[in-house]
Amino acid sequence: MTANVLATLKKYGFTEYEAKIYLALLQRHPMNGNEIARQSGVPSPKVYETLKRMNERTVVFSVSDGSSSNKKLYSPLPYEELLSVMEAEFEEDTALLNGFFQSLSTNLDVDWSELYHITGYASSLDTLRELITGAVSNIYISGWTAELSQLEGELREAHARGVKIVSITFDPIPAPLPWHHYKHHEGPFSDRRHVGELSCAFDDARVFILHSATGEAHSVISSHAALVRTTVNYIRHDIYVNQVVSDFHEELAAKYGEQFEKLLDRF
Repeated sequence: MTANVLATLKKYGFTEYEAKIYLALLQRHPMNGNEIARQSGVPSPKVYETLKRMNERTVVFSVSDGSSSNKKLYSPLPYEELLSVMEAEFEEDTALLNGFFQSLSTNLDVDWSELYHITGYASSLDTLRELITGAVSNIYISGWTAELSQLEGELREAHARGVKIVSITFDPIPAPLPWHHYKHHEGPFSDRRHVGELSCAFDDARVFILHSATGEAHSVISSHAALVRTTVNYIRHDIYVNQVVSDFHEELAAKYGEQFEKLLDRF
């Protein structure tokens, strides 16, 4: 128990010697320096310099023994007062840290009306996971299964709490998903034009766009109304077109070529 108490006092700024002296004085006071050394186990040469520091911190007080020699005796600050001081300091420190940490923390209440840039693939996906977790009403997502598989856990949780999810991927998914999912028509044009692309919209209020095709992956986030509307319409339009392609593939291939090259190569 004593070892734990010493360790706790050290957490609050006491040195090993100061903690031992304070405990010794709580058990018996007032005492002179020699008595404190015997009672606490602190070496005699260290007792007086330690008492001086403790006196300056007002955790011990010196009193006179009333004799002609006027020998100094020492008493501790009552433990109730010490605990009160420690509690006040702790609350003040935690309040300061809480305010500082809040000012540093990135959270989903940030105003994304301007364009914010995130560098790095892992950092981008971590931010995207936070956006998915914070979604309330709907999520539109367009991309590749490489990214969708890494986000599937958060997406399933969002779906389970009632968030409407609509997704489309440029390549096949390995297993069915519980929300509305669509597959993009596969062909050289999708590999060429959509490689490294991931677009998401959340609650008709915020968008996330990742580019990881060349160089270092990076992403942008914004709640600008024009960008949100354009992204949602892009994903919806892509789903509509690819549903038409799926339903009328033979007719479209006969008119535009098997890979629709007569249409896609126009510009």
